[in-house]
Amino acid sequence: MRDSMISIITAVHNQLAVNRVFLDTLQKNTSTPYELIIVDNHSTDGSLELFEQAGAIMIKNPENHCYPDSQNMGMSIAKGDYFAFLNNDIYLAPNWDTQAIQAMEKHDLDIASLGGFEVLEDPLRRRKYFQRWKWLRRGRRHLKMNTEQLKKLVDNVYGRKGFEAWSLNEASEQHGHVYPGLNGAAVITTRKAWDIMKEWDVQMEGADWDLAIRTGKMSAEVGNIKPAHIIPSALHHHFSRVTFHSEPEPRACDHSHRKIEDKWTQEEIQKYGPHLPQDTSWRSDVRRWVKKLRITRTKVDREKVG
Repeated sequence: MRDSMISIITAVHNQLAVNRVFLDTLQKNTSTPYELIIVDNHSTDGSLELFEQAGAIMIKNPENHCYPDSQNMGMSIAKGDYFAFLNNDIYLAPNWDTQAIQAMEKHDLDIASLGGFEVLEDPLRRRKYFQRWKWLRRGRRHLKMNTEQLKKLVDNVYGRKGFEAWSLNEASEQHGHVYPGLNGAAVITTRKAWDIMKEWDVQMEGADWDLAIRTGKMSAEVGNIKPAHIIPSALHHHFSRVTFHSEPEPRACDHSHRKIEDKWTQEEIQKYGPHLPQDTSWRSDVRRWVKKLRITRTKVDREKVG
């Protein structure tokens, strides 16, 4: 680990405020030597200039490319021993890099991802933090916030001491632990992994699920790579849905796009997909029943209006 370097590959299309959060926390909370490769997909709000001024290696596209296409572009020039495919809309916790590399070395992993509230192993805790985040960003208010407001918003999710204190405590409790799964917002791999996997499948809309299924299936059938795992001591906060709600330019990719169900059978998805432990309590059954009832009522109301 001492001589390792990480190639951080991040695709960007506008979203200047979250880009500032990402860059600030990356610079502050990363201790491993790294190169930052930004695949800029025609940003027009100052994001390209932000990363240029920070000394990032820039790939400047005149149009907006899809996620797996962008990752392959970055990977083609990466020089690191590890590749970190990080979304631009994340807040990186202290020691995310050292925690990740130590866990990968300990468990001999080639493909893993950072932990976060969306992928907590305990389904009750996962739901608790998700509900807090959902309430705090209600009305898409986070899309209109500046950098400091976004940081304060994140802190409010994790209690009085804030996200970084929470993440340090989590890292202490979870150090060395991993569990099966994959979080597409923050994937970290060895260089060797891509000698086996070759590249991201550019046709896949759910590229992270596709990667998890590919590695799981290859592990079971060939045995030359382990399934993807989550590292709960290496943490980030994902602003989530920022890209979805930001009205990006249409993609310029000249290839077709497929859904997971178009490539993999339901049996393969169920067996190898990055499924997390679910809440099996009676309360969860009630919540599912209420949700189903609401959906049914909504359909009935629409039919009446029609």
